[in-house]
Amino acid sequence: MQQAKSKRSRLGLTIIIGTLAILMFILTTVLGVLFFTSQFGPNQANRSNFIIGKNRLAYLDVDKVDPALALASLGGVAEADVVAEAIDKARPETALSSLLFYPALTNKESSGGFLQLAAAYAKESQKEKAVFSYQMACLIATLAPDIPDTVRADVFLQASEGLIGLEDPALAEFYLDQAFVVASKSPFLQAAHRRSIFERLQKNYILIGRRELARQSLSLSANAPNPTQVSEEQTVLSEGKAVALPASIQEAEGKRWTAAQELAILLVERGGKAPQSSIDALAKALIAEDQEKLSFFESEFTKTTQLSQKVDFTLAQITWLSIKYRVARRAYGISIVPEWEAQAEQIRANLTKMYERLFALYADLVIALPEASQIDRATEERLRNEVLAGELGRYPNYPEEQRRKQLLDATSQLIKTLPEINIFVSMGAVDNEEIYTLISLE
Repeated sequence: MQQAKSKRSRLGLTIIIGTLAILMFILTTVLGVLFFTSQFGPNQANRSNFIIGKNRLAYLDVDKVDPALALASLGGVAEADVVAEAIDKARPETALSSLLFYPALTNKESSGGFLQLAAAYAKESQKEKAVFSYQMACLIATLAPDIPDTVRADVFLQASEGLIGLEDPALAEFYLDQAFVVASKSPFLQAAHRRSIFERLQKNYILIGRRELARQSLSLSANAPNPTQVSEEQTVLSEGKAVALPASIQEAEGKRWTAAQELAILLVERGGKAPQSSIDALAKALIAEDQEKLSFFESEFTKTTQLSQKVDFTLAQITWLSIKYRVARRAYGISIVPEWEAQAEQIRANLTKMYERLFALYADLVIALPEASQIDRATEERLRNEVLAGELGRYPNYPEEQRRKQLLDATSQLIKTLPEINIFVSMGAVDNEEIYTLISLE
């Protein structure tokens, strides 16, 4: 029995190594042909304009997602690379699909991707989507606990500069003010970087007619405040670790990669009209992988008694269900698994349950921390991450009002126990619409 298991393991490794060896060659061919081919229409001529949901996903028009490029991530290419290529090759809707659906992108990757996407939409004169993308980038910069303040300030500045170009001075000023808070109050910025932020603020405040703020920024650029500088602290809560997958799942992933790669090539070669047999092959691979993964994740989650490992398996399941939900919503630009499309709301509900489980586990981890100050900070981090996942649309049906109140309560507690942090999350408003914001104690 042990010998048979060893053979299966070797077989799995052989398949994966073989797949990886051809992966970059095939995907390079796909992208190379794709990017020098004119954009083609949807695979199914009778498909209606399929616009998703009533939340953040409502901004995505799946009929404009380029399937050959979007399928690259199902073929093993990193999602961040797909986002970058989609923006570079003027396929903004493909990038938006990745950014909205894929939770395993880091916060830095997501904020940067939204900034680039906003510029791409602005170039195409799609102001509404450009503004939305700038808002998403700044939402991440506001709420993500793990983004360094240097990056946080730069996101606010880039977004405000883009919004000035889009003639949205109210929102631009709001984000300039956010950068001002970071520049004046962060204990993590070096003096040179602090001066650079104030110099950019001065120029941009002039552009929107805020001359008093421009003079103040100019003064601070020459005499920048210098809070006691400390090293950027790590977040209290761990980000989770990748789950080691058994050979059977690695083999299932390998088959899915191959099927996705072959379908992408055919979509390019045949002008978006791949044979149904190739679509069916990818569907079969996805269904088989789904059965393997869901069974494995649940089994391992039940077996382990360590909270950190339960978090890891839950995160892995969230990532997979997000891919499944994206397939179900045709957000790869093509109908792949019709039975998942019929089950889309159930898949969405399952994704919600996994997010609920994740943040319940994080709450248990917080309680187990040894120091009260750690508990206060970790509680605020957990709530920021949960609100962010919900506000990005990745966590469906999250309890928005309840979590908002809890986050503001956590902020109040943190101000009492750790005032030296200097910068805290609160609520503000732009044109009478509530928006998350950063504040200082002054």
